[in-house]
Amino acid sequence: MEEREERGGAVRVGMIWGGIGGVVGLLVSLLGSLVGILVAGFIGFSCGRRAAVAGSRAGALSGLVGGAVAAPVYVLGSTLGALLAARQIGAAGIAATLSDVLGTRVSADEAWIYFLFSLILSAILEAAVLILVSSAAGAWAKRE
Repeated sequence: MEEREERGGAVRVGMIWGGIGGVVGLLVSLLGSLVGILVAGFIGFSCGRRAAVAGSRAGALSGLVGGAVAAPVYVLGSTLGALLAARQIGAAGIAATLSDVLGTRVSADEAWIYFLFSLILSAILEAAVLILVSSAAGAWAKRE
């Protein structure tokens, strides 16, 4: 029964920090996906520490559970924020920027496809950072 309560505490903390992270991810990703990846570490750290405190067993396991629950919501919020920012810029603006940076002509359709692939990569990196930092923070919180 005690193990079930511990998992429930870590899941509850993950849900709370997932909601907070989703809103924060939405707002910071308006500035860009790189900012979303950096902030994922801070959200993961807070989530992992609180999940470890909520459970009474392995801190890393509690942090992992909390981070795994929080990551999808954070990634969704972050992706929505990046999509809103890209919508404001427009495919033509993205294409012009890519053309200048790459030194070759990039159409608006190609730029949009590149942008969507970058969102997928960013989402994977954000989830990985959040879960890893959350697990590490959970383990670190139990050591103290």
